[in-house]
Amino acid sequence: MRQYPFSEFEEVLRLFMIAAACIGAILTSVFSLTHGITEVFPFLYILPIILVVYFYPKRAVLFALFISLMYISLVFLLASGDTNLMIIATAWFAIFMTIAVVASSYANQLLEERTRIRHIIDNSQDGIFCFSLNSGSLIAVNAKFAKVLRYERTDLIGRDISQIWTDADERAGFIHLVKTERKPLDTEILLRARDASVLRFVISPLQVTRDRVLCSAVDITGSMIADEEIQKTLEDLEEQVRARTAHLERINKELKAEILEHRRFESTIFPKGKDLPDNEVEGEK
Repeated sequence: MRQYPFSEFEEVLRLFMIAAACIGAILTSVFSLTHGITEVFPFLYILPIILVVYFYPKRAVLFALFISLMYISLVFLLASGDTNLMIIATAWFAIFMTIAVVASSYANQLLEERTRIRHIIDNSQDGIFCFSLNSGSLIAVNAKFAKVLRYERTDLIGRDISQIWTDADERAGFIHLVKTERKPLDTEILLRARDASVLRFVISPLQVTRDRVLCSAVDITGSMIADEEIQKTLEDLEEQVRARTAHLERINKELKAEILEHRRFESTIFPKGKDLPDNEVEGEK
């Protein structure tokens, strides 16, 4: 809601600029035609056409048609006896329409591309945010990024990024890398959510300008917790395997000791090569 008054003022300012350019061109045309000046005033109609192409590209052709008809009507009314001037006015009419058609087509293509990119960013499964490198204020965020941090988009826009990215050294290091490196950089950072919980993200700069950087942010908090649990489970299993192996080795050692003891006992009771007693020999006979 805070942005609405500014948008209304901006709209009024645009309309005022276009109206002033139109009135200036028309009054100058009337003055020039009534005083025999015919070389300069047609150029004044280019300015309002360019302004409308810039501010309202979808309406530029209709506006150019209106202002061109106004121009040629003034020439025909105020200089109807000058055939040369009427021919030149017809040529200027064609020039005005050509400028409007060509410029508005490019402007509409840029507007459609901007809308398409905005739609992609708003509906991206990854978090997207843009902030100023100089002031540190958040310029734009998509719904996914705001939702992960448990904010509304309007609450984040305009806020200093240090309120969610609290580690100043980490933030300064990323900005330094963005300014000095050209290749994509993946950086793991910690961001503070609205409920004061700390979430882990991997951010990558998508576009860097002189003062702004557009980044993607992937929440890896859940995967980090899962990885830690998996690592802990693996460590527990490894510890159990080591304990089981040590137990089996101990049992094996005890069995080997018992076998050796039995063998020593047998060798003591039944020594090899010992002669049988005489009474046993006579009994056999």
